[in-house]
Amino acid sequence: MQLSITCFYLTASIVADRYVITGARTSSLSIIFGWIFINAWYMECLVQIVMAVNRFTVISLQKRHIFTFKTTLAIFVVLISTTAFSAICTQYVFPCCVFICDKDVMSFMFINIEGLYSYSNLMLVSYDVFCTSTSTLCYISVFRSIRKSYKTAPSNVQKKRANDDVKYLTQFVFISIFFIFTWVLFELLPYIVPKDQPEWFSVVPVLVTLNCSSNSIIYLSMNKHVQQSLQIPWLRNKLGGPKSSSNVNVIQVLPLSSPS
Repeated sequence: MQLSITCFYLTASIVADRYVITGARTSSLSIIFGWIFINAWYMECLVQIVMAVNRFTVISLQKRHIFTFKTTLAIFVVLISTTAFSAICTQYVFPCCVFICDKDVMSFMFINIEGLYSYSNLMLVSYDVFCTSTSTLCYISVFRSIRKSYKTAPSNVQKKRANDDVKYLTQFVFISIFFIFTWVLFELLPYIVPKDQPEWFSVVPVLVTLNCSSNSIIYLSMNKHVQQSLQIPWLRNKLGGPKSSSNVNVIQVLPLSSPS
């Protein structure tokens, strides 16, 4: 959703030097687009926490069956409801300030109203700080657990599992780093960029694009299970494994059926 808003609305408006689709900077449709973007932003904050807590429970607590399909589905129902309500408050309930895409600054921004406190930005910062702090604490705990497992591992099997945990953890950490850079710069740039140099704000949409693309880029480039399950020929050749091994991996994830 964020990539769609960035590519087809913000970028198109910058190139055309007018607000395409919406017609105006603060039209009803512009506010709806802002709702879609900020809702996705809130959702990403909570998803970062879920990923970090997942790694914490699996690696540090050794609880590998907490995040079942039903539990994860229930978690995301709650997350979607929470973020949708938060985005409604941001765009329609709070007196200040509405989140929009602004072609003049080539970025995203809150429309500040003089004399009013920006409760919308406060909510966004609260989400960002809570997400970053929670994820950081979980990942620190996971790193400590992995280091401890290296020292006490009595067998090669446990060492292999620890190596797998490190690989997956690295993927999640990279995804979180993209996210942190995006929101930190979004909050800092209004205070450090001169008013006559708005082009610096275009860094934020670039980081948003990298952040939104990080999942696919990292999983496709680093996760062999994803590469094998996609059955893409050039990725299979890159892995260098025999074709039969890929078939085994696919068979393992299929549900068991009774013999005919």
